[in-house]
Amino acid sequence: MKQKSQEPLFEEIPYPEYVLRILFASFYPAVKMAVEFNYPLDTVKDMMTLALWREAKRKHSTINLISLIFGKSTRTVKALSARFNKGGFFADTETNLMRRVEDLLRDEPMTFNELASHLPHSNEFDSTQLAVEALVKQNRIELKESDCRRKPGKYQVVEKHHDLAHFDDWESRIDGLYEHLESVTETIRTRFLSEHPEDAAARTFTFRAKPEDVDAFKEELWQFLRTKMNELEEQSRDDDTARTFSFYSGLSGKEETK
Repeated sequence: MKQKSQEPLFEEIPYPEYVLRILFASFYPAVKMAVEFNYPLDTVKDMMTLALWREAKRKHSTINLISLIFGKSTRTVKALSARFNKGGFFADTETNLMRRVEDLLRDEPMTFNELASHLPHSNEFDSTQLAVEALVKQNRIELKESDCRRKPGKYQVVEKHHDLAHFDDWESRIDGLYEHLESVTETIRTRFLSEHPEDAAARTFTFRAKPEDVDAFKEELWQFLRTKMNELEEQSRDDDTARTFSFYSGLSGKEETK
């Protein structure tokens, strides 16, 4: 009796779609932060365009080649280049209503009516009220009641969100972020889009623990990694087969799902 051919366990997809799915998944950290910090679609698109331009300019030297990568005319790419070189890209971006409310409150606490006077009116619904309620729910702003009952309370930015950029070493911290994400990107490329996926590895471990125990665990882990990598470098000295590897690690609290 002729046996029926077994159907594949997994649905096959065309390679171009597979690559797009990898690209789509790679956007997740950026879009998660965009939603978290209330940045609108146009700003996200601008930041992605800027990031794409920066990487294309770093890797390729000619406008003609960059225009091929962008799928745009050289005229469009030259206009983008002029905009990028002009500077101020991060200071001149579109904001949505929730972002504007929070930014206004960073300057000074305001009552609801004071906020509304700075914001556009919507005929469809009370957009200011909706934005304020959403930010309170996200614990990004809070209402501080007035000492006088006759005076309305004022909204203010929650303290933990107020001074995040006031570090003296913010530039070095962002440089460190680039370096970390470079390693993440190379791991993704090698693991999912190269002929030798076994050359890259990544694991995510999720567990529950007391914060003080995790702090101790983190220090022990970092020390072990530093010691072990120093040993490996010493063992590879004068060995022509040795290669350069990048190892990244991260540890953070995870959002509790309801």
